[in-house]
Amino acid sequence: MISINHNGYQIKLLDGAVADKPVFRNLLQLYRYDTSEFNGKDPDKHGIFDYKYLDHYWTEHGRAEEGRIPILIQINDLLAGFALINNFSLVVPRTLETRHLAEFFIMRKWRRRQIGKAIVTEIFDNYQGHWEIRQERENVNAQQFWRNVIHEYTNGGYQEIDQQDERWNGPIQSFNNNGRL
Repeated sequence: MISINHNGYQIKLLDGAVADKPVFRNLLQLYRYDTSEFNGKDPDKHGIFDYKYLDHYWTEHGRAEEGRIPILIQINDLLAGFALINNFSLVVPRTLETRHLAEFFIMRKWRRRQIGKAIVTEIFDNYQGHWEIRQERENVNAQQFWRNVIHEYTNGGYQEIDQQDERWNGPIQSFNNNGRL
């Protein structure tokens, strides 16, 4: 567990245990609904937004070979979001030091308070490596958030490419924070 005190908010970043998988699945519904505005995804016939890789975050292969790390976020002891990390990069060769912030979600009530920035900074500091963060082309607010956070975190020492192929359509920022601390 990682604790942060940010502007009077007590933030906890918890390692996602197997018992937390239903919580992640429920929060993913909110996240996938939010992002459907940009990616056009629809729920299935039961009203569920699928996330086919969730179970992989708790398998031995997912943890050891794919670098999957599920993080549950609490603010003032209330569920507030999650982060899902893996090592599937489109920019650098995949190694155990490759970090891709695959999904990052903060519930709307906690947004616009610099909380997301504080959380991401803590995640970056605690998981050193070569990072990659992607945003969907249509999600201009996410692009602005990530560019600002990454620029400040790296002092401008990051790269950005505009990917436009069958694998991804949108900006990708990458940087290496090994030895930053």
